[in-house]
Amino acid sequence: MHQHRISQLIIAPVLAVALAGLATSCASSKAKSGKATSVSLSELSAAARATVEKVTAGGQVDKIDKEIEKGKLVYDVEATVGGKHVEFLIDDADGSVLGTETSIDYSQLPAAVRAAAEKYFDHATGLKAMKGVEYGETHYEIEGPKNGKTVEVTFDQTGKRAK
Repeated sequence: MHQHRISQLIIAPVLAVALAGLATSCASSKAKSGKATSVSLSELSAAARATVEKVTAGGQVDKIDKEIEKGKLVYDVEATVGGKHVEFLIDDADGSVLGTETSIDYSQLPAAVRAAAEKYFDHATGLKAMKGVEYGETHYEIEGPKNGKTVEVTFDQTGKRAK
């Protein structure tokens, strides 16, 4: 009986410390949500690494950021494939592609997006376009000169400015 009491005295503090550590780690993972950390290809899960190697075959991986997005560990992969800049959002757990972003010709933008971009920038000269599809939603990023700086603005398919 006495030995049972001693083990309770030892287990209770150890359990309390473990639970406190768990709570701290949960809080720190929430704090890291949205913050990106640069990682190398070898640091990805096997499933994510296989996907990255497949979607960038014949190209070059330029940068990989690890972040928590919508409660999932994901990798934002920037690469050059076929001479074009591309980005992929890859799920760590199963390697699925959650999103893509590719360079497109400005003329390929929907008319509503072109009109909104030209209104925002006050011109169409030197504007670069990217088409993105993430979690099933399409958006367009337009980059160009405005007030002496290079800026980027994002629109949905209807030309409405995204936050």
